[in-house]
Amino acid sequence: MLKKLFILTLILLPVLAFSQQPDCYKFHEGKFRIADARAGVVTIAERKGMYQTESSDALKAVVRFRITWQDNCSYTLKLDKVIRNENKIDFPSNMEVKVKIITTSGDSFTQEMSSSLTNGSYNVSVTKIN
Repeated sequence: MLKKLFILTLILLPVLAFSQQPDCYKFHEGKFRIADARAGVVTIAERKGMYQTESSDALKAVVRFRITWQDNCSYTLKLDKVIRNENKIDFPSNMEVKVKIITTSGDSFTQEMSSSLTNGSYNVSVTKIN
């Protein structure tokens, strides 16, 4: 009986190891560089408590989102406040972005994003800078 349990453990251990979600807790707060190749824009995001503030020199905008974590690696951003908007971008008041961290490596991660402004989802590289 003990031998069967040992063999079963050896078989299941690799399966469980590969099926685990990445550890995303270290990315819940901090300052991040978001390289959005699709939009051709680099954004600096600062996440603290229930807010994420994003600034982009290219867009000449600073916006604040309210962040809600669904689980360790998934969250939703809802537009809370437009702080600066020199290019007069139309930020819809009901703007919402859904994010899922899909891989992590050191101080960086890849996130899958979808929003009320785009069709479908796409991946973005993010690096923690503090």
